Amino acid sequence: MHKYLRAAGFGSITTETDLYDFLRKEVIREENAVTRIIGGDGSVETEFILHTGRDIGIAAVTLKLSDGSELIEYYYPFFSDREFCSEEPCSLERHTGTETYAGLIDEYKLGISLIFYVQFSLAYKKYLRTSAPVDFRGTAITAFADEGMVLLPVTKAVEADPTLMNRRHEEEQLLEAAIQGDPEAIETLTASDINTYNEAASRIQKEDLYSVVEQCLMPSGIECDQYSIVGEIESIESGQNLITGEELWYLSVLCNGVSFKLCIRKADLLGEPLCGRRIKAAIWLLGNVDLRRPV
Repeated sequence: MHKYLRAAGFGSITTETDLYDFLRKEVIREENAVTRIIGGDGSVETEFILHTGRDIGIAAVTLKLSDGSELIEYYYPFFSDREFCSEEPCSLERHTGTETYAGLIDEYKLGISLIFYVQFSLAYKKYLRTSAPVDFRGTAITAFADEGMVLLPVTKAVEADPTLMNRRHEEEQLLEAAIQGDPEAIETLTASDINTYNEAASRIQKEDLYSVVEQCLMPSGIECDQYSIVGEIESIESGQNLITGEELWYLSVLCNGVSFKLCIRKADLLGEPLCGRRIKAAIWLLGNVDLRRPV
């Protein structure tokens, strides 16, 4: 069972049997059907979406065969957002095991490729079936956290030394040039990384780890869309799963220059979230990609 269902407020569903009963009775209903694709063999693929709170819910995709039998292909909790957090070019890659997609953004602010699970993938599949070119206008990123901890803030280096703002901008430009193969940019970035490592190694001898590391976003485990983060809490809202009654936190988190919305059960967050404090969490990254045909 998907462990991040709990983060969406489905912690009371503890077995596969209970989950599939819930999907059959509450989610897979005609009024929840949003996208259908009819195959050449007479099969029908349908995506059902049930909203259980503000911008969150659970989705399931079924396949109905020509003989009338129907099976659940996959399911996932969703958390949608309407605000773009990145306008960098995005590519979609189909997962091997299911008809779902991973999105990939080369985000220069992070220095890594940001990989996320594409929500409502059946709509993208239908959209991408045609051969016409597609414009990527932007990506809205969200996340679920199955557990987390609130950390105290630290004195921001940028506030202590405003010249670091210019240095970070220069580093982003150097990284972009290095990706294009500029040898001078690669050499400069390598020297900068060595200096940063030496400085961090020196400070860690006499300081706490989370006073040295202000923010981070690192891939975690074998799933490419799961990350470990330390990020600053920018805004806080309280919510609820209207089906189960479980209380939720909606947090806006800034992490290495990228801002996104994060949903976590109140019972799974240790500490009191306040603006300016930080959150340390293991997250599953999701996204909505705005696809449009060129005019």
